[in-house]
Amino acid sequence: MGLYCYPNGTELAEQFGGGWRYALMSRKNSDELFHFQESQIKPLSPQELLSEITAEIEFYQQQINILKQQLAVVTGGFTNA
Repeated sequence: MGLYCYPNGTELAEQFGGGWRYALMSRKNSDELFHFQESQIKPLSPQELLSEITAEIEFYQQQINILKQQLAVVTGGFTNA
């Protein structure tokens, strides 16, 4: 994610409109950028944000458990964890 400001009175502001812009990649390793004006961004509600964070924590906890199981198989159950 990138953040740009097109100050009023500049050529970019005259061409695209003044104010803050957000540049987002469609995928992690993508070269394609999408630009949004500040007015086009809607923040998540506290409940939505909590739900997103909780889901991400659960996903990574599952990944950790899978890796621990794989480690136990490889080491014959002998781990320092």
